[in-house]
Amino acid sequence: MRDREKIDSELRLIALRRQAIREQGGRPSSLEADALLDEILAHGAGSSEPGAFDDWETEAAAAASRDGKTGVLASRRRKAATLRRLGLFAALPLSLVAVVSAVVVMFALHRQDLSAESEDSPPSTAPSAPVVPKASAPAVNVADSAFVAALKQEGVPVPSQEYVTNQGHAVCDFLAHQPNFADAVGFVQRNSIWDANQSTAVTAGAIVAYCPQSRAAASNQISQADQNALSDLQAIERNLQGIQGNLHDIQGGLDAIPGHP
Repeated sequence: MRDREKIDSELRLIALRRQAIREQGGRPSSLEADALLDEILAHGAGSSEPGAFDDWETEAAAAASRDGKTGVLASRRRKAATLRRLGLFAALPLSLVAVVSAVVVMFALHRQDLSAESEDSPPSTAPSAPVVPKASAPAVNVADSAFVAALKQEGVPVPSQEYVTNQGHAVCDFLAHQPNFADAVGFVQRNSIWDANQSTAVTAGAIVAYCPQSRAAASNQISQADQNALSDLQAIERNLQGIQGNLHDIQGGLDAIPGHP
């Protein structure tokens, strides 16, 4: 790269030649001047003489006003301003430039840290309120429980509560179509695991538990032993009704507690 002083001297010579060409009525070319300005920009230092740029800018402005080319004037002014800024920046102490660069780097790193923290931090969510389980009283069917308890007291085998209650409802369905106690006992014996005596107790208990309206029609056909079984069943049923009432009272007390669902 050529020396700056040589470039400045050539720039002055070009300005003089352009002035002479204009005085002779010619139109000077700006290619050489543009090339020199580009070379000064590429040189990267601010040690050129400010007077050369001022002379060149004054000369270029006078030429542009005569030629009417405002675009060339704007381009040259931008180049001259750029050269001045480069000269001022080169005149700054190196320590000041280093401090400014360090501040810029620290600011950029701080912005990156803040953005990383905002991405890593999970969104805050309000803790969900604990769900209070709803206390429910056990479902107790008084009729079913009384029926099963009476049969167990009489020594009747109970495979399951569902099996016994299904047989009891079948007895009531039979008596609704054929109100005969003996026939109902035979029906139970044929369709269950029980013998004659056990089937009699099941039939009597089903009448009290599920279809008391059939009791009047079959009462004249029930033996004294079956009457005793019916009495025991009625006593057990009254006890279970009391238990059911207590369960309802407990449920009502739970509902009255504040905060209970």
